[in-house]
Amino acid sequence: MTELKLLISAYACRPHEGSEPNIGWSLVQELAKTHQIWVLTRANNQPAIAAELAAHPIDNLQVLYCDLPQQLQKLNQGQKLVHLHYYLWQIVAYRLACRLHPEISFDLAHHVTYVRYWSPSFLSLLPIPFVWGPVGGGEATPSGFWSELSGRERVYELLRVGIHRLSELDPFWGLRPVAAPLPTPPPQIRPGACGVWAQNG
Repeated sequence: MTELKLLISAYACRPHEGSEPNIGWSLVQELAKTHQIWVLTRANNQPAIAAELAAHPIDNLQVLYCDLPQQLQKLNQGQKLVHLHYYLWQIVAYRLACRLHPEISFDLAHHVTYVRYWSPSFLSLLPIPFVWGPVGGGEATPSGFWSELSGRERVYELLRVGIHRLSELDPFWGLRPVAAPLPTPPPQIRPGACGVWAQNG
């Protein structure tokens, strides 16, 4: 197998945790076994990652920490505006990627976390092949089951569907290249909820 230079976007990426942080770290670990990896992640992941790499070094892995300006960090306090923080972080990560690519000449960009279809990854704008996924986040309760939901649960479902619809109006969401789907089990309800490979340029 040819060793590639891979640029990975992993907003959530921490060892010894579950959910999104585990997905980010696990994929980075596995890909580093056969490729050279540069991973873009948040600065708050540094203590956990540094401790893990001190105990278990990974030769093919370089971790690049980036984050929003300090005055915007409060957007993520208490997770109340985490989605806005995540969106803006994607822009910061893309700007760093634009500076790195002329120096390193990445072979491929890969968006890993967050694992959801309804937010764009600006790495797709780089002039190199792009992998988007695994991607989910399209789950919704079928309308036939809504009669079984409490009032609070119905409000939650309405908000979730509304966020999905509004996100699809984002012009940057529409820019993501889509080709050769890489399905992620279990099947998602919303279209586009899968991983994709795209050839840019």
